Amino acid sequence: MTTASTQTSNHFNLHVNGLGYLNRVRWVETKGSGRKAQPFLACSISAVRGNTDEPDYTYFDLRVSGSEAIEMVEKLMGDVEAKRKVFVSFRVGDIYTHVYMRNLRDEKGRTTGEQEPAALIKGRLLLINSVTVDGVNIFRRDLQEESSMDNIPFQEDAPLQNSSTDDESSQDVPEQDQSENKAPQENAQGPATPKFNSTPVPVNQGAAAYQAGYGASNVLQYVASYAHQSVA
Repeated sequence: MTTASTQTSNHFNLHVNGLGYLNRVRWVETKGSGRKAQPFLACSISAVRGNTDEPDYTYFDLRVSGSEAIEMVEKLMGDVEAKRKVFVSFRVGDIYTHVYMRNLRDEKGRTTGEQEPAALIKGRLLLINSVTVDGVNIFRRDLQEESSMDNIPFQEDAPLQNSSTDDESSQDVPEQDQSENKAPQENAQGPATPKFNSTPVPVNQGAAAYQAGYGASNVLQYVASYAHQSVA
């Protein structure tokens, strides 16, 4: 995972690039007025680091930013909800530590009535460069295009500090024994880090997955074998 800090116009970019498992894709309803009242798409990523045979994980709770990223993540929502292992190459920005009080649970996952301080990393999901679902590479951004997006312009959303971004369901992401938050652990225990295809595969517009809505953007390129798996 690499970071970069650059200055664009009047905004400093802090970017983190990595690989990880996509989890908990959801639309978040907000409170307030104006921009703050608009619902937004959020997700979690369990990013892999360390030894490839026994990796460790860093958890990100992210607001999806930009029309392309929103479209791609929303199209993958069904795969995540179906408990498929969605492994992505990603770029996030504007990360910061969010500290909160977490409910303590016993060995059976029951709340004890006590709390403890905990923390996770929040930020914006800016870009997805590749997607692998259940070991099948379904999207790979062209390397030349990926390089051209190193300085993507900053898009201002409603403030991340908005209390609506800190919804209760997201605050317990690191707790692996909660039934609604098991996705990071299940994905983390999946197959070894997939090897992506070196050459993007043209979209098969006649494939069932494409007709079901996976081909809404010409940025996405899906393999026919994944289409058959999707309808199996």
